[in-house]
Amino acid sequence: MDEDGYLWITGRAKDLIIRGGHNIDPAEIEEALAGHEAVAFVGAIGQPDSYAGELPCAYVELVDGAEVGIDELMAYAKKHIHEKAALPKHIEVLDELPKTAVGKVFKPDLRKSAIMRVYNAALAKAGHGAEVVEVIDDKKRGLVARLRVTGDVDREAVSHTLGEFTRPYEWLE
Repeated sequence: MDEDGYLWITGRAKDLIIRGGHNIDPAEIEEALAGHEAVAFVGAIGQPDSYAGELPCAYVELVDGAEVGIDELMAYAKKHIHEKAALPKHIEVLDELPKTAVGKVFKPDLRKSAIMRVYNAALAKAGHGAEVVEVIDDKKRGLVARLRVTGDVDREAVSHTLGEFTRPYEWLE
């Protein structure tokens, strides 16, 4: 709780994916994709979305020597995830998922990756001369995207583009 009496939730309670007010348990996505024979580990998170707030996203680590395409994983997810709102809008295969010392998937790093990917895509689509170079964990604001200027930039236009998302950003000077 801060000095103004606001309670900031930035830890494990944030594992819940909130898509337009609809609560999605990431375990449903993780359990479904983990059932695929080529998948060793899964981490499901909510990636930023300008309309719904968050959309389901999954990162997977494959079994050693396994090969599988994103289309196959998407089809598998569609068949095994019964709640339509929980279907991942993005699945990405990583060589290795970030893990804690006890071997659990470390989701904050996955969230940082998703924020960078989504924000940089939005900035590029809008033609802004800026990019996210890192995402930091702020004790009060949670995950914050840090931007740098890469060309001609209208900061007000960038504010309009990134203001559609719920995660804050700041400029590196």
